[in-house]
Amino acid sequence: MEKQSPVQRIWELGKDEHGRLITAVILAVAGVVCGMAPYFAAAKIIVQLLAGEKALAAYAPWLLTALGGYLARTALYNGALSISHKATFNILKTIRQMLLAKLPRLPLGTVMDTSSGKLKQIIVDQVDSMETTLAHLFPEMTANIAAPVLTLIYLFALDWRLALLSLAVFPAAFALMMMGMGGYAKDYAGAVQATNEMSGTMIEYINGIEVIKAFNQGGKSYARLADKVRANARYYYDWMRRSQLGMSMAYAFFPAQMLTVLPFGWLFYLNGTLRAETFITVIILSLGMSAPIVAAFNFVDTLAQAGTTVGQADEILKAEEQEHAADP
Repeated sequence: MEKQSPVQRIWELGKDEHGRLITAVILAVAGVVCGMAPYFAAAKIIVQLLAGEKALAAYAPWLLTALGGYLARTALYNGALSISHKATFNILKTIRQMLLAKLPRLPLGTVMDTSSGKLKQIIVDQVDSMETTLAHLFPEMTANIAAPVLTLIYLFALDWRLALLSLAVFPAAFALMMMGMGGYAKDYAGAVQATNEMSGTMIEYINGIEVIKAFNQGGKSYARLADKVRANARYYYDWMRRSQLGMSMAYAFFPAQMLTVLPFGWLFYLNGTLRAETFITVIILSLGMSAPIVAAFNFVDTLAQAGTTVGQADEILKAEEQEHAADP
């Protein structure tokens, strides 16, 4: 059987809330379209200012356009998040109910091999961590991808040369980000394992404190707990240290479109092949492209986390099926 991606599996688990999630995505994309209005209005206003226009009436329509676009974007964005959060909490409730209903039917060997700390980590903490994926991934990532795509299409309609130049820094930024995030899924899985080991040791220590004290094993048991806590902290420290340089450089490159747009655009303007209005519009729209792209890439780690979380939940949900499949 072909393995499902984390998004496919989450989508399958939340089948009862598909309508709300799709509505949230539609509202978020509509909000993105409205959110582009202030950028167009700002470009028109700057062009009029440079032309020496002093009449307030000339600026009023563009000011109202910017305000209307901002208010519409805010209303649609908040509506999308409100709907997606309602759907998310219902989905998380369903997943927890499925896990709890499955526990009594788990094979005895699986129960014996799984610590109480790991079960608590999966059912409480890991399922709770899916809230970001469900409530924000579908509407926000879709919107953050739609925003630069729509902007880029308009830039190509204005001037294909500057549109290509506005993209020139992105390959370097993506390469640096991959350098920092390469192997993220594996690293995150290791982090979850380290946290599970720490949580399991902590719960076992607390639950067995009376026996530990009765047999004078406090020093040995506490030393084991302390080692797990230090190992957990060391894992996260080493992981962040490895990825810090690449991620920092990537975030410095993403908003650097002006390194290419300004000098070449100025040359095109001096040569008479680019109008001032088009140049200003491209500058403003290019400046607005980096933020949604960075926001969309911030969900890459969320997807990796979701993959690990869904995998752990499926260890419980599919444990009985796997045992039956293994029976001759």
